[in-house]
Amino acid sequence: MCGLIASNDKRVSSGAIELALYKMQYRGTVEPCFETNGHYHVGHVSLPMCSLDPYEYHQPLNFVAFTGEIFNYHELDPTSTGDVRMIRNLIVDNPLDKILELFHKFDGFWNVAFIREKKLIAITDYLSQKPLYYRTDLNVVASEIDCLVGLAPSEYDPIFFSNIQKWGYDPTGNTPYKNIKQMPAGSVYIDGVISSYWDWSKISAPYVISTGISQATSKRMHVARPQSLLLSGGLDSSIIYAVTQELGYGDQIKVFHVDNDESDYADMMTTNRTNITLDEVTDSEAVTVHQSPVDLGSVKPQLALAKSIAKEGYHMVLTGDGADELFGGYRRAKEYDSQMSDVFQELPYYHLPRLDRTMMRHTIEVRSPFLAPYIVKYAMELPYAERIDKKHLKDAYRHMLPKEIIDRPKVPLKTKAIRNDLLSNTQSNIKLFKEYRND
Repeated sequence: MCGLIASNDKRVSSGAIELALYKMQYRGTVEPCFETNGHYHVGHVSLPMCSLDPYEYHQPLNFVAFTGEIFNYHELDPTSTGDVRMIRNLIVDNPLDKILELFHKFDGFWNVAFIREKKLIAITDYLSQKPLYYRTDLNVVASEIDCLVGLAPSEYDPIFFSNIQKWGYDPTGNTPYKNIKQMPAGSVYIDGVISSYWDWSKISAPYVISTGISQATSKRMHVARPQSLLLSGGLDSSIIYAVTQELGYGDQIKVFHVDNDESDYADMMTTNRTNITLDEVTDSEAVTVHQSPVDLGSVKPQLALAKSIAKEGYHMVLTGDGADELFGGYRRAKEYDSQMSDVFQELPYYHLPRLDRTMMRHTIEVRSPFLAPYIVKYAMELPYAERIDKKHLKDAYRHMLPKEIIDRPKVPLKTKAIRNDLLSNTQSNIKLFKEYRND
């Protein structure tokens, strides 16, 4: 998954950018690399996945930095030996409009930042699976909020703190700081000016959902590192686990299960797994890692998972993330069609940034087959009646999963305290966050 920072601003020194880069060194397994020329600075920290050959993953390349994975890179450029080189060649060889058009052929998740014609350009994927942040007062982008905080004075944003008490998160891309924002999904940044480039009409959905999910899962299993999978005992992760077994991966996948009173359901899929408890993660650790006071009740189990995966030497985990938002898994979806808000606000501004920060703190890349662009397009084209309570998804996998898992109620992966009183916990987290910032 990696991390990047890039700047085109005379007010920001190369030393400040390099120091910010080293703040997120944990995002990679090799020493961060840095290119600078005058006031152009691009830095990158790498977590190699496609290849462990240093030639293949070295970045930045001529002021081009890429984070994420393009799983179909070889189909797009048969001469490329990895997605890093493919991205670099695409950017060097094409005008910007052609680059943005070609991104619609990618199966994966990405951020790209590069210098072209004396301008800083950055591109996010269609759901911000790799969140990218920018300062409104400087021409700089980075993979983490904390990397931008120290570059210039930063004031708290009262609208952000109000929103998270009202909604549970901020649905607009605000962060705790007035002058630090998250780039919207499917957008391009050109020296501080942001516009949308992503066009869902250019994406083709599979005819059968199970075929598409098998394809997405298979592509996400191609990795030069050992593979692991999160099995909660719920429908979504059970589907992904069952698909990996059908694809023939068998016991070569390490299975992890976070204790959430669901072990009996996980047992129906496999007992050959590592069980994880929440005891080792504190609120202070959660707010430090998350760099935000949003929903530490979900951050803590994800941090516990990341710690356990890292201890056993894994850097990649397959998950069922995204299915609830796409296929009507939340209780509200039974009352009204919440898909657009769930997919295009909750995923990019709440769920996926939390996943990115918690897992990357322990150098873990998350791969979610449900978030492949063609699966998202498939779900968007389903009638509302087919999505209520994941009806379409359940019907597609009844032949593969136990009835008890298909028909069981959803259980959120959250600590019990936040389930019982969200508002009080959010207010407590805000106080903790400001104490962590030494206010």
